Amino acid sequence: MRTFKIGITIEAETPEKVKEVGNLIQNAVNKVEQEDIVKLLTKVVKNPGIVKKALKFI
Repeated sequence: MRTFKIGITIEAETPEKVKEVGNLIQNAVNKVEQEDIVKLLTKVVKNPGIVKKALKFI
């Protein structure tokens, strides 16, 4: 599989928080199958409130 590098914009209070979020995103992409990431993020974009509901069960 080919590897691509992309740039994203993250709003945060501190550079440390941006680094944390960026690292977590990269780790998730590396560990979770792409199809599952796409499915999950599609659901989140359509219904952001689902994140808070899911966190109650984690």
